[in-house]
Amino acid sequence: MQVATATAPTPTPTPTDTFLLRLPPSVRHRIYLFLGLASWNCYPNVFGLNGRRDPWIQFPSCWLGLLRSCRAIYADAAAFFYSANRFIVWYSNPGSLEPLRALTPWSIASLTSLKVVLNEASCHSPGVLLSYPLYCCEEDKVPDCPHPALLSECEVHHEGLHRPPLLSPAPNSNHDNLAAAQAMLSEWHSTAAYLSSHISPGCLEFSLVCDIDSQHGQSLDMAKYATEPIHLLPPLKDCHVRLGQTPDSRLQQVAHDAVSQARRITTPYYKPSSSALTTLITLPRELRLRILEHTDLVAPWKEVSWGRIDGTYMIFRTRCGEKDGFYTPPDIHHGCQFRQCWYNDEFAPPIGCFCRRRHATFSSSCKCWAPPGPDLFLICRTLCRDAQYVFFSQNNFIIHDYKSWIPIWVPGPEEVQQSGPRDASTGYYPYERLAASLFFREVIPTHCLSFLRSVEIVYPPFQLECWPLVHHPAIQDWRATVEWLRDKINAPGLTLQLIMADLSEYTEDTHPVDRSAMTKPQGKTILASYTAIAVPLKHLAAGDDGLAGFYTDVAWPWRWTKRVRNRMLHEDGDEWLASKAKANKDLIERYVMGDRYESLYANGKTEPAQSIWRDVYYNKHGYVVVK
Repeated sequence: MQVATATAPTPTPTPTDTFLLRLPPSVRHRIYLFLGLASWNCYPNVFGLNGRRDPWIQFPSCWLGLLRSCRAIYADAAAFFYSANRFIVWYSNPGSLEPLRALTPWSIASLTSLKVVLNEASCHSPGVLLSYPLYCCEEDKVPDCPHPALLSECEVHHEGLHRPPLLSPAPNSNHDNLAAAQAMLSEWHSTAAYLSSHISPGCLEFSLVCDIDSQHGQSLDMAKYATEPIHLLPPLKDCHVRLGQTPDSRLQQVAHDAVSQARRITTPYYKPSSSALTTLITLPRELRLRILEHTDLVAPWKEVSWGRIDGTYMIFRTRCGEKDGFYTPPDIHHGCQFRQCWYNDEFAPPIGCFCRRRHATFSSSCKCWAPPGPDLFLICRTLCRDAQYVFFSQNNFIIHDYKSWIPIWVPGPEEVQQSGPRDASTGYYPYERLAASLFFREVIPTHCLSFLRSVEIVYPPFQLECWPLVHHPAIQDWRATVEWLRDKINAPGLTLQLIMADLSEYTEDTHPVDRSAMTKPQGKTILASYTAIAVPLKHLAAGDDGLAGFYTDVAWPWRWTKRVRNRMLHEDGDEWLASKAKANKDLIERYVMGDRYESLYANGKTEPAQSIWRDVYYNKHGYVVVK
């Protein structure tokens, strides 16, 4: 088993009579592996230089005698040790960076991975992925955070590690935060000056974390001061810089400039042209649109999710099946590189969270898709409209009535109780408006509604009492919204899907909804809610200028009852169950499309391919694995 080592120079041992040093380097390295200087599994261990060690990392002690045997052996073993592992130093008080300044020049020259944490407010990276969830550190406001119950594990693994952003005012304290920050950065400057004299060019992967309060008036100056030492370092193999717990365009630009300087990446110089013919705005619109299609305006998998709770555009996030040994078709696996950049391998220690979607950071490791920013929308009115057209026409928009990052999760009892007075005739749906109504009325600019080409509306498997019935205010508002939409959308160019999500084998045991005892009247109540939501859509599909297509996939309410399960096990099978769901599907589609229903499947036509989230939650592995 080989261990990746640096290309940094190693010292030439002077004593020629030392038996160990007369062995070939490959044999010596194998001995070092047996002694524990590095890991056998090709993944580097992670060590804290200033004494802080995570509980899953056992600092080896059997080889300390080897290092003390003689100077030549120490130099050779230390070079192997520092090149085969990752090292982190945390700043907690003055003098915390002294261990870096105590390293010998040969040790520094051998370093291949170093992370300096000056101030870290969240997302403390674990030693291995399985140690605890990476959705951590008071991040329940982050769109890709799972159920809040998982966040409690942060209290176990990160006790005492949470620190406020640099320069943020401490409650009930007269402490001069600015002076303390300047003292910390002064120590960092002197430490970086020492490191710069000995780092091997092109060998070190360097990471810097300094979370700064972006609301402070001097945050930008402080960020520039924190990254100045990076300019002193020799060219780095790779560099990752994080300057804020939450995204901030100004701090992100500072991080970008620092990384570019560290890797000696220069922006090509283009001589200004006096001719306006070279500008994007003067190109034919067809060319402008094709160019814009190669930007973040088109999401991976061409799917953009929006949910009531998160309230922002995002792509569905899940673990990649390929990394866990499951085959994923190339057209699907291609999109895996654009999400969850912190997840690299099941057992490899991550470098930390340098995700631009979550932090003010810049890193070559992050390609995560984020909603397009103002750069493309504020250039001029013409390009703004072109960008809007590409964004809304090239993506399938998936509207989740509750959470988009956990599509089948449902409101808890406390949310239902806060919904106000309801009765059985309306249902206890906890909101005054459906999420789809909010999306069409308040999220998308009205003039962009005609750009939409594909929309999917998703309802989770609500508790029985939470489904809205025909007299519920949300249904009344939905009817008004659909009527309002009729002359705003380009109906002949729009395909609409209505999904009533079901439980799955993968989530049945953990989902709060239990349908094992569903009675016939209760199931009919759910079907009545399906109808109440679908009936207004007939207004969009009517006539020759109606919707291009309308498809639905509705859960059969009695799917999980013991009676149905026993029947499937002993009498009928999956085909019988599928026929029950298909009967409801056909009924709704026929009603909405009317006389045009047959055209949906005529001449070999099929309904659109299912979205990524549906495969994940109805696949037993729960990964992006398309069958």
